[in-house]
Amino acid sequence: MKRKLRFWYATALLMASLLFLAACAGGEEEAPRMPTPTAARQPTGEPIKIGVNIEQSGAASVQGEAYVRAATLWQEKVNREGGILGRPVELVIVDNKSDPTEAAVLTRRLVQQGVVAIVGPGTSPTTLAAMNAILESKIPVFSMGSADSIVVPVEQRPNVFKTPFHASQNVEAILVDMKRRGIQRIGLLTVNNPYGESGLAAWRAAEQRGEVQIVAAEKFEANATDVTPQLTRIMSANPQAVVVWAIPPGAPLARRNAVENLRINVPMYHDAGAGAELFLRLAGQSAEGAFMIHPKTLVWDQIPPTDRQYQVLQEFGRLYTQRYGEMSGFASYVWDALGLLKAAIEKAGSTDPQAIIRALETMGEYVGATGVFRMDPRDHLGLSASDLVLVTIKNGKWQLVR
Repeated sequence: MKRKLRFWYATALLMASLLFLAACAGGEEEAPRMPTPTAARQPTGEPIKIGVNIEQSGAASVQGEAYVRAATLWQEKVNREGGILGRPVELVIVDNKSDPTEAAVLTRRLVQQGVVAIVGPGTSPTTLAAMNAILESKIPVFSMGSADSIVVPVEQRPNVFKTPFHASQNVEAILVDMKRRGIQRIGLLTVNNPYGESGLAAWRAAEQRGEVQIVAAEKFEANATDVTPQLTRIMSANPQAVVVWAIPPGAPLARRNAVENLRINVPMYHDAGAGAELFLRLAGQSAEGAFMIHPKTLVWDQIPPTDRQYQVLQEFGRLYTQRYGEMSGFASYVWDALGLLKAAIEKAGSTDPQAIIRALETMGEYVGATGVFRMDPRDHLGLSASDLVLVTIKNGKWQLVR
């Protein structure tokens, strides 16, 4: 009898132990867990279409390549973070082939496809050629051309905006360094198209104000393979510095001819349009020591934390260089154009084109990668020349001068 009691007692004790362990295990499974970060809400509904009319091929393809890369990064980022007004963004990217006529045709085609805004064309020649189509569209259009006349006068360009600095602002910034160095007499070499004309006009205006003396001015064609004759004539006028107004491949061609063929040793300045990785590749060793006025994007990793653009430049610079390796001086123009459109649509709470335009004109400050934009009804650029910096090339890399 005692043996049976001991058996049942042991059995009961074992069952109680098992129940206790099960309860403990169950308690562990039901214990509260640390909350995991919630992902951004996925955008839903009909996509917001934005046209991107750029030069993926042809003479300005170096710009178009950077534009496509920046646009792709921007679209991925925005849709990953919830889109615009909770809706996904769809970029309709088309190649105008650097052709003025094609740029106008594609502007009208994008409007027919229902885009609420257009980014591009990406150069002064293609933008100015498409201007009638742009104005007829009545939707907000951001150009990446630098010519002042793209947005001036505003009353004749009510729906046109741009992100690159004016040609006149490039001149203003270059003159700051020239005055510091005591340079007054300059020779000017410009590409023979609306882009070069805008630079020439800006320098002529500075000359009329008594800020500089142009001792020689020469032009060259965009497809030129040698500009040594033009540079020779410029140097015969004994300038204290030479200014080249052109994008690659014209800009690095001029630099190579100056250094390799003529051994020119006076300072040579380039405008912001030369600021592409192609300049370094095509100019090679001859690029060393050249000066260029440019937004801070080329030296994004050399900008101090106290700069107002520091955080934006860090984000954009890391995203772009981690994906593509080299930073392009053109990329931020599309990045900021799309960013401004997003901010305007969100401010307006609508994709109505006129509401977007009003929002852009009343947005106040927008800190971009290119500069700090302060657009208003009288200024559809809103940048200050003080946001430009002087860079040089040292050991094959962009180096901040000031």
